[in-house]
Amino acid sequence: MSDNKSNFHETAIKSSLFKGRGDWYFCFLKSERIAHVLTVLAESVPESGRGELLQLSRTAGILPKTVAHFAAGSVAAPAVLAALFALLSALRLAQTSGAIGKENAQILLQECEALIEKFSASVRLSPFASADDFAVPHVEQPPLRLSIVGQEAAQAIKDNKGHSNIKTAEGQKAPATFSKGHSDRAGRILDFVLKNKGVSIKDIRQLTDPALKNCSEKTIQRELSVLVNKGLIQKAGERRWSVYLPA
Repeated sequence: MSDNKSNFHETAIKSSLFKGRGDWYFCFLKSERIAHVLTVLAESVPESGRGELLQLSRTAGILPKTVAHFAAGSVAAPAVLAALFALLSALRLAQTSGAIGKENAQILLQECEALIEKFSASVRLSPFASADDFAVPHVEQPPLRLSIVGQEAAQAIKDNKGHSNIKTAEGQKAPATFSKGHSDRAGRILDFVLKNKGVSIKDIRQLTDPALKNCSEKTIQRELSVLVNKGLIQKAGERRWSVYLPA
């Protein structure tokens, strides 16, 4: 690799498009490389058998653009995965039809599968951490109730009308009191997050726990925000790609 190219990679990673997301830039380069290899293969075969490979290289050529637009926030992650799986399927068909030799096909398939795994991981966790960083030994323990934690992190006070409110350890007034149902629900959510490496709101909604029955995504999100603010869990990712991890 020339010095100029190395400098460009540094520039790209520091750009507003890929800043702090070296894993996305890796996916961009890898997809670009796959498209390049397919184009070279297409040019190396007789013109009569070139059509299928040229079509395959055009399919692969969409990938770098799609990854770049994902990094810019103009397309969602499923769009990138859809393009990747479409290419994976096309490669398998090209191997079956004989358009690509078995050895070349296996290399390209492995590269494509590795890219899918890399991209899937990059939208789940922070670019500065891997799933192994959050692995903890499994410890059997009873469900932790937020009301118990609340005795350490907050104190109940009453206003001049006798209404009970919650005041945090920092002296900030919480927006509402913790009812028993609220405490049970938050405690079950906390217990689930602590026992898993990273969970989404959708994962929590799929639980069959009675305390979480019929809870909306907004309700679960409010509970998670309380737990994050208390330092019991942490949030990784933004918006619909957010996951929650043990603090």
